[in-house]
Amino acid sequence: MRAIDPSGLHARPAARLVKTMNAAGVTGTVAKGERVADLHSILEILALGIDRGDIVELELSEGEAEVLERLQDIFEVVEPA
Repeated sequence: MRAIDPSGLHARPAARLVKTMNAAGVTGTVAKGERVADLHSILEILALGIDRGDIVELELSEGEAEVLERLQDIFEVVEPA
């Protein structure tokens, strides 16, 4: 996934990410390089310092298609290198 929000993953989109995960009943993590954050913790997500254009990896327990559809203005799917 690539972060596409013009300001990166700052507080507002990070909060929406957590809210989306909670509403969908999905658990998972987001990783930037070697650092990993729980997708239910806004502080952990913000600590990753995800900027526009950064490549991150989402690992979800289930419901990936539904979650990705809701987050299209924050992330875009990119093929692994």
